[in-house]
Amino acid sequence: MNGIGAPRAGSTTGAAVAALFAVAAATAVGTPGADTASFLCSFASWTSCGLVVQAKSRDRITAVEVAGVAGVRLETLPGDDGIAGSGRAERTDLALSPEKTGCSQGAEQWWTHALLFPDDYAAPLATPADSWPWGVVFDFHQTGSEGQANFEIEVVGKPPELRFAISAGPVVSSGAPGSPTRHFPVGPIIKNHWYRFVYHVRWSSERDGFFDAWVDGRRVLDYRGPTLYTGQGCYLKLANYHTPVGRRVAVVHARLVRAATREGLGPGS
Repeated sequence: MNGIGAPRAGSTTGAAVAALFAVAAATAVGTPGADTASFLCSFASWTSCGLVVQAKSRDRITAVEVAGVAGVRLETLPGDDGIAGSGRAERTDLALSPEKTGCSQGAEQWWTHALLFPDDYAAPLATPADSWPWGVVFDFHQTGSEGQANFEIEVVGKPPELRFAISAGPVVSSGAPGSPTRHFPVGPIIKNHWYRFVYHVRWSSERDGFFDAWVDGRRVLDYRGPTLYTGQGCYLKLANYHTPVGRRVAVVHARLVRAATREGLGPGS
């Protein structure tokens, strides 16, 4: 489901997830320690980061540099549907394996990533075919075959704005009204601005989980509760996934880092 209750096409099945990442090998940096990154993708070459393509064509994914920052541009075109269970929604995503994401029960992590909406980003808008439009630009996706991702950055509302969504615990959430999915506003979409996200998370299907988030240095999320579904893990996705808008849609991602401490994320985090 999307963040406001309209049906969202299905998830990749558990078996398909295993097959999807069978040939991927991500880049680890150094020997992980308290003050070093245990995973780093600087996007000098996104193909070296072990990210798996979910797109109509690999030419939807290009290395770019924006305002001196190396990144990867994810682009959808009209008709880019039926991708990894997306149904009629359009998708160009890059996925990191569950093993490299490392969000197992009880794991505590720090993450940072950057996100930019270029001039040719088009926000989802209501149409006769889509009365509840939505977009997802980043997520920690559950490893199971059903339900809403454990954490998403969504583009929803009138006018469209950014918000976080968390779905976890013993009930696999559909994301529909009345479901266990929780929503947290982030703010408006600013084009050609590098958003900087920092997360501190304990992955758990129990009440001892937490998810703290900062956007451009401002704390916007202080969540306490489950962060995984019971018996499942998750995997990270850089996303450009949305209801159709009838035109090209682009999102740029950059600097993806995981560490054991905030200091391990590097300067500025």
